[in-house]
Amino acid sequence: MSAPARLRGAIAPVLRPIRRWLGVVGRARRKARYFRDGIEGIAAELRTTTNLHAEILREFGATVGKDVSIHGPLLIVNAPGDFSRLRIGDRVHLGTEVLIDLACEVTIEDEATLSMRCNLVTHIDVGPGPLRQRRPREQGPVRIGRGAYLGLGATVLHGVTIGECATIGAHALIDRDVAAGSTMLAPRARSAGGDRE
Repeated sequence: MSAPARLRGAIAPVLRPIRRWLGVVGRARRKARYFRDGIEGIAAELRTTTNLHAEILREFGATVGKDVSIHGPLLIVNAPGDFSRLRIGDRVHLGTEVLIDLACEVTIEDEATLSMRCNLVTHIDVGPGPLRQRRPREQGPVRIGRGAYLGLGATVLHGVTIGECATIGAHALIDRDVAAGSTMLAPRARSAGGDRE
């Protein structure tokens, strides 16, 4: 065991009461921020914290299972006052910069993995411009099945269910349900011809 690891092990029992006290202070500070800034202020906390993501999500209404690994920043948008539309199962892994849109419900079942920069988008809204008549707002829940894997930068659109143990390749755009055990890949880059060697 290295010297820093031994030192950390020796002082950990002394620091536990201090960590508990800091936890109480942190929760009180977050409640004050919620009253001041609403859920957007708490979403900002999720973008800056290093290791309290699951705790903060639970504090503000999300269901978060055991042994969840979340690497920040975590980006949550369109939460309607709290995070109660979000359900995360046991042993889920969320990589850095995962974006979750809570305009509708999002469920991530046990043992699913979302690699860094994945996007779960539960709505489309073109805004107040001239397209509004032709393209009205649409929304629907997103479900990521048990044991599913989403590669780097994959995007799942509103109303889509990713089946159990499905594999979604890096940068894939998923706009319809994916059957359990299926693999969906994004097109690979290819030469346009005329390249110089």
